[in-house]
Amino acid sequence: MSNESEEKIMTTAELLANYSDSIQQGLDNGAQYLKAFHALSETDDNQSLLSAAVALTNFGLNTEFVTFPHQFSDEDVQLIFFSRLLSLSGINSNFQISNPQRVQKLLCRFDSLGDQTFTFTKSSKNADGFFFGPTFNNRPLFYLNLKNKELMFHGSSLIQYFVVDLAELEVNAIKDTLRLLTRAAAILKEKFGFKIDFNVLDSVNGEFYQFAAGSLSENVMDELFVKSAENHFVLMAEDNGGASLTLDNGTKMTVYDADSNNSRPRWGATIHDDQQSENWLYLLLDYPFIKKWYLNNQKQLEILSNQFVFG
Repeated sequence: MSNESEEKIMTTAELLANYSDSIQQGLDNGAQYLKAFHALSETDDNQSLLSAAVALTNFGLNTEFVTFPHQFSDEDVQLIFFSRLLSLSGINSNFQISNPQRVQKLLCRFDSLGDQTFTFTKSSKNADGFFFGPTFNNRPLFYLNLKNKELMFHGSSLIQYFVVDLAELEVNAIKDTLRLLTRAAAILKEKFGFKIDFNVLDSVNGEFYQFAAGSLSENVMDELFVKSAENHFVLMAEDNGGASLTLDNGTKMTVYDADSNNSRPRWGATIHDDQQSENWLYLLLDYPFIKKWYLNNQKQLEILSNQFVFG
C-alpha cells in the first residue's frame, strides 16, 4: 500500500498546464499594471489619476514566470503623478521632467532654478510615503503619501535649501518655485481632500510658527531689536510679553509665548499682512536682517515639523 504522505508525482500534462497557467497569470498581472499605467499617463480625470498612482505604488509587476526588465520605480510613479497633476491644473510652465528618455529614476527640474534637479525617495518608515527633494543633497522638502492623502512640508529643509543653499539666486526665481509647490498642495487639498501641513509656507494670518526650543532667551530678542533698528525698523513691546515688528506694506511679525500663563513656555511667531501672501520662509527671503537673526539662532528658532515623519 502506498504511503499517503508521499508527494504526488505530477504528470507531463499537469506540468504543462501549470506552466501555461503561471504564464497567463503573469501576463494578466502585466495587463493590470498596463491599464493603471495608461490611466496615470493619459487620463484627464483627477480621481482616476490618483487611483492609478495609488494602484501602481508597491505594485509587484514581476512574477515567477514573467519578468519585465525595464520598469518605472515607485519613486517614478510619484513624480509622474506630480507632473500630471500640474499639467491638468495648468500650472506646469515652470516644471518639467528633465530626463524623459530614461526608464527608472526619473528626475525633474524647475525652470526658475536652472540646472537643479529633484526626485522622490521612498520613506524607510512607510512604504506608501515618499520624500521630495534635490538630488545633490536629498533634503526632504516635503513628504507625500497618496494612499493616506497627506502632504507635509519640512520647514528646516525648506529654509536650508531655498534660503541658504540657493542664497545666490534671485528671490523672485525662488518664489516662483515655492508658489508652484504651495499651489500644487492647495489643489491636492481642494480637489482630492488631502491633509496639508504647509509649515513655514503657511500664509494664513495668525498661523503660529512654533519655535523648536520652546523658550527664548533675552539675548535672542535683544539681537532682533538691534538688527531691526540698524535696518530702520522698530521692534515694539507687546502686552503679552512678546514683541512686534511692522515691516513693509503693513506686514507685521509678532514674536511671543503662546502659553505665557503656563509653566512650560511655547514661543513662536505669527505674521499678518493684508494680502495673506507672506509666510515665515518668504520673510527670511525678503528681509536679510531677519534671515541673519534666524540663522544665528537657528537651534532656538527652528520651526517645528512632524517629528515622526521627518525625525
